[in-house]
Amino acid sequence: MRPPFSARPRARAAVRIAAAAALCACTTLAAAQSGGLPATALPGLAAVPKPPADLRLPGPDPRDCGPSRHSALCAAGRWSQFAHMETTVKAGAFTGTYTMERPANGEVLTTYAERTPGGRRGGEVLLLADDAFAYRTREQLPTDDDILDYMLSAPNMAMQLVAVLLDEGVLGGPADVTGRIAVSAGSDAQYIRTETPTTAALYGPPWRVTGTVRPGDGGRVQFSLRFSFRPVDPSGRLARGRTETIELSGLASFADRRGAMPDSLDLVGWKIVRAGRPLPAASTLAQARSSVGR
Repeated sequence: MRPPFSARPRARAAVRIAAAAALCACTTLAAAQSGGLPATALPGLAAVPKPPADLRLPGPDPRDCGPSRHSALCAAGRWSQFAHMETTVKAGAFTGTYTMERPANGEVLTTYAERTPGGRRGGEVLLLADDAFAYRTREQLPTDDDILDYMLSAPNMAMQLVAVLLDEGVLGGPADVTGRIAVSAGSDAQYIRTETPTTAALYGPPWRVTGTVRPGDGGRVQFSLRFSFRPVDPSGRLARGRTETIELSGLASFADRRGAMPDSLDLVGWKIVRAGRPLPAASTLAQARSSVGR
């Protein structure tokens, strides 16, 4: 997502260097012919230092996360620290419903269900360790090396987007939502970026979000958001003259995370993978933990 900037400034500099070298050569030759200073051989253009490979302008890239007001906005605030979130994303004919639970022991349980005019996809993924996970789905999946990215990119980035929009649109954190609060925010300059280790999505300016948050059952916060933005093409450039809209709704819990999911969690029909290699099936979470050495 970080295409290089134009190399033209560097090219113009190289032309100026070449012109200066040619001028010096002509001046020295003229002096020698007039009986002045002896001519001295000048280095050729091959001796001119080559420009660096990275020709981007100095300063922060507005498409990258960072603390500068010129950097992209990313999920890093209080609204990203949820213990549990459920969200439904609607964009045109696409609908995606995602859930994520993050216990204190580092395991993460994610579900996804997506519907388009072309079909449906869905599944569940349980991260057991840095190099181990369990999953089930009826989809035809890529190789085990690509499963996590294929199954988890959309849920992760949808929830990051919710967190960024709530960070920007709500004055205060989740604990401050004691009644219905209007959500409103926007920017004419900053991008919003969501990302996973191998995938990133950019939402270009100008963007606007409106909606509401309010208390839900069991201390949860309910949200309903309408987000409009300029789409960004695969090369990282804003699509001119286009605006797209996404609707996001759901709920999130920011209470203390439970220590772990129950040992008795049913994993019948799930596949277990560690370091890219399949492991024997397990009928419960306790057995799966044992098989990956936890």
